Amino acid sequence: MFQSNQTRHKWLTCLLAVMFFAAFILPAGHARAAENAGTCPREVLQAVVHVSGASLSGLLQQIPDERERAEVVRKFVRPVRFFPDNSGYIYVYTMDGLVVGHGGMPNLEGTNLIDHRDAKGGYDVRMAIRTAKAGGGFFEHYWQKPGLAGEFKKITYVETVAGTRYFIGAGAYIP
Repeated sequence: MFQSNQTRHKWLTCLLAVMFFAAFILPAGHARAAENAGTCPREVLQAVVHVSGASLSGLLQQIPDERERAEVVRKFVRPVRFFPDNSGYIYVYTMDGLVVGHGGMPNLEGTNLIDHRDAKGGYDVRMAIRTAKAGGGFFEHYWQKPGLAGEFKKITYVETVAGTRYFIGAGAYIP
């Protein structure tokens, strides 16, 4: 799967850094959420997406085969959880709407969601693509919460994964 031991070592180092960030840094920052509930989830989302995207960018540039890239993405996103209730996860799509890796709903991997409409009729994946292409940012939409029926309001942050045709995102369900 990997081209060299150097690539494997780099991948594992990046994965460990993201997991450390998600396990130790984010919960500590989330303690401030009680004081600053309006901005902390946004800050956490942006930090997780940016660090994860930068790590993936470095990893994926070493892997020319698209199938191997998809496998690395899947292994990278699946263990990442954040927020005290572990409701935070990351996902990676292609710029044409194909789900490459999804930490919350791996059953979506390999599915093209370009025409997906949320509970309010919005094309949320198209909005994510536009937002990522415009330099990254936040948008609101509705999405299924893993393990529950129905769609719930979310604030989501997305940005491109440099050097790839992917974008990465994460969201927080709004109470």
